[in-house]
Amino acid sequence: MKPTANISSIVDLQAIIDVMPTPVFVKNRAHRIVLLNAAAAEFFGHSPEVLLGFSDFDLFPAEEAEIFHAADDRVFAAGEVNKNEEQVTDASGTTRTVITRKRRVRLDGEDYLVAIISDVTAYREAEAHSRYLAFHDTLTGLPNRALFSERIDQALLRHDRSEIPFSVMYIDLDRFKEVNDTYGHQAGDALIQEFAHRLAGIVRASDTVCRLGGDEFAILLMDHRKASDIERICRRILAAAAEPFTVEGGRAFVSASIGIADADTAASSVEMQRRADVALYQAKREGRARFCRFTNALDKQISHNRRLEADLRQSLATGTGLEVYYQPLVEASEGTLAGMEALIRWHHPEFGLLQPGDFVPVAEESGLIVPMGHWVLEQACTMMARWPDVPLAVNFSPMQLREDRLVSEILKILKKTGLIPARLQLEVTESAVLETNPKVQTNLKALRAAGIKIVLDDFGTGYSSLTHLQKFDVDKVKIDKSFVQDTGNDHFAIVHAITGLARVLGIPVTAEGVETKAQRNMLQSIGCTELQGFLYSQPMNAKDTEDYLVRARKLIRAA
Repeated sequence: MKPTANISSIVDLQAIIDVMPTPVFVKNRAHRIVLLNAAAAEFFGHSPEVLLGFSDFDLFPAEEAEIFHAADDRVFAAGEVNKNEEQVTDASGTTRTVITRKRRVRLDGEDYLVAIISDVTAYREAEAHSRYLAFHDTLTGLPNRALFSERIDQALLRHDRSEIPFSVMYIDLDRFKEVNDTYGHQAGDALIQEFAHRLAGIVRASDTVCRLGGDEFAILLMDHRKASDIERICRRILAAAAEPFTVEGGRAFVSASIGIADADTAASSVEMQRRADVALYQAKREGRARFCRFTNALDKQISHNRRLEADLRQSLATGTGLEVYYQPLVEASEGTLAGMEALIRWHHPEFGLLQPGDFVPVAEESGLIVPMGHWVLEQACTMMARWPDVPLAVNFSPMQLREDRLVSEILKILKKTGLIPARLQLEVTESAVLETNPKVQTNLKALRAAGIKIVLDDFGTGYSSLTHLQKFDVDKVKIDKSFVQDTGNDHFAIVHAITGLARVLGIPVTAEGVETKAQRNMLQSIGCTELQGFLYSQPMNAKDTEDYLVRARKLIRAA
């Protein structure tokens, strides 16, 4: 269509642009509107009749109008299509994001500016929300792992340039699963939100608090030059976690474990977080509710433990390397054999013969204690079934006691090996007996009901000891060797009190770690019923145990 010789001819385009849903308007060289469609009139908030002749200064705040006026001048000068994204205030006073496309056209020697407006406010808001979700946790609003990693990268760059110190902290809530199990996931979410709020109140605005997921948090501490500063923050976090949380249904209690990694010019974001995780792992191993700082020595120890875990998994899968040893329990007054305790050993291909203390903690942390305990029980029952008059003691960990099929599996092994239930003694720790997990209590009661004996192992090392001895439903108490080997007045008094109370309750007492005749005589004098230790025999492999059992038909008081 050829341009006409008169601007009034442009009005013939009104019918065309009115059907367009996008705002369209035309300005003359004086920056006044000479033509617009219905969509533009709606966007500007006036009728078309009012808008004709309006300039930017009639439509927008002066500051915005000056910007638009200058931009239009550049379009008039260049003549090319200009595309620009900008913020404008609409008729209702709302700031909107628009993309304007403008071009100069020339009709009958006059310049005009044709503009098309695309409102992209909703799109940009959705885009910003998606960007926010990509870098923030939806439950707490805190930065997530992706944003946290970016901030560590930035901190590392600053550290490389200016040696600005920083630290990464990993925080994990202890016993959080119990909150979910007791009060429900909604209460758990409320606790997470409240803890996030408490963390944010502890650190500075220049620091970053992040939620990694679940009950795991992280903090990037910037420019903390003293170790004491970080330790002070850790103590505040531990105190904040220990404060009760009000949740629907009651008050919940948790604690926190913290791992700390300090800035290192050789570290990456991934490495910094790995180190913090290693330190956190150690804090949990040391008993939780504490903080631990990463060191190279700690890293080597953790790597060693992971190596042990992998090798132990292989040994269990192939049935090689593990071996059951046996150590006798001796009747205190007569010196005759009272039973045999099964003790696991591991012939590691590189590290040699390992004692339980070298690998059992690794097995417990990895969950391998369950299949390993099953293997030990079956091996020991098979061995001792050939000696029908000798009781068998086997250690069981708290993790094993939580297993749903524990009772049925033990009874299956007894039936398979021919060992009668009354000969089996399961040694469990004081903390295991005190566990609030209902499955533990159910299993212990079912095992006793089946005729299996329950022995309270390492007694005296727990926090309850004598206070709870009357409440324990056990068949025997075993005094920890630390009390036997240190015969100072305090320890002697504790052993004396334990044996005295157990005698009143009719519970036999075994003392372990007996190495000298003096210890034996002392323990006999205060009423211990059974003794165990190197004075009588070290743990023996299966062959030596067979030989020992043959000789044990006779008294061994000469020891």
